[in-house]
Amino acid sequence: MFNRIKTIFWWDISKESKEAEEKIKNSSVICIGNFDGVHAGHQEVIKVGKEIAESKKSKLCILTFLPHPRFIFRPEDFFILTPIKEKIKRIEKLGVDYILILNFFQVKDMSPYDFCLFLKDKIAPCGISVGADFSFGKDAKGKPEDLKKFFSNFGVDVKIVPLLFSDDEKKISSSFLRNLIKEGKVREFKNYTGSFYSVKGCVVKGEGRGKSLGFPTANISTTYFLPQDGVYACFVKLDSLGFFKGVCNVGPKPTFGSSGKFLEVFILDFEGNIYLRSIEVFFVKKIRDVFKFSSAEELKEKIKKDVQIAQQILSQITFTEI
Repeated sequence: MFNRIKTIFWWDISKESKEAEEKIKNSSVICIGNFDGVHAGHQEVIKVGKEIAESKKSKLCILTFLPHPRFIFRPEDFFILTPIKEKIKRIEKLGVDYILILNFFQVKDMSPYDFCLFLKDKIAPCGISVGADFSFGKDAKGKPEDLKKFFSNFGVDVKIVPLLFSDDEKKISSSFLRNLIKEGKVREFKNYTGSFYSVKGCVVKGEGRGKSLGFPTANISTTYFLPQDGVYACFVKLDSLGFFKGVCNVGPKPTFGSSGKFLEVFILDFEGNIYLRSIEVFFVKKIRDVFKFSSAEELKEKIKKDVQIAQQILSQITFTEI
């Protein structure tokens, strides 16, 4: 049973938040950050926060921000890994009591000292957990040691959690995860987050070429960031119909002269009209790159092999692992 986490949006910090006052102030340990992707590093920050909370018999609260600071300061080549609803869902599994979401526009120009003062006066935490690369305040000048120094005057336990690194010694961060998606390394993404990268969208009318090849595909319209072009083994969630295995193609359709970036899925062992239904695609592993074939028949034979490979990959995973 999940924690049934309580989410509090504090959109105007110039006004008191009765809900934050009642639920969080004077009684919580806070973990501060953006937590996009809820990766292993984030999970360690939350784990340390939970240890502090248990020692103090207090509640555990995640303090995060909307919009993501990168959208404001460095929006180029950026995308969100976990939209807020998905982020809440993943954090809920980690045993957190509350999520407090602040309007980033209202704190971005605070000096590091003023931000610390805001935390002390408005939230009054009994403990704080942050990653070693956390920064805050105007121009991101505030560092974890500044938090520790400020709150040491008030007896607040501040833990700075060391960074985690990948096998090739890269810092595990949200930026690291975005690069994995851009490179089509969706299996590695799962290794560092515990969850498959997924995109949500709506099934729309396609050109019917997949059906003519014997592999009818669901063509998906989505605003989510798509991984590197290629063919992937995937799981698919269809509205209330549940989960299915699938093979999806991301990118152009060079055999038929179609450029652009498309997402289409062949759903294994499924028949039915799903036009305009909501769909979520979970990318499990990249099978191959996108190629231009000399004929539709050659493409058909390749798709048969793709399906066989996908079945082998997906048979080793249960739906409960999604």
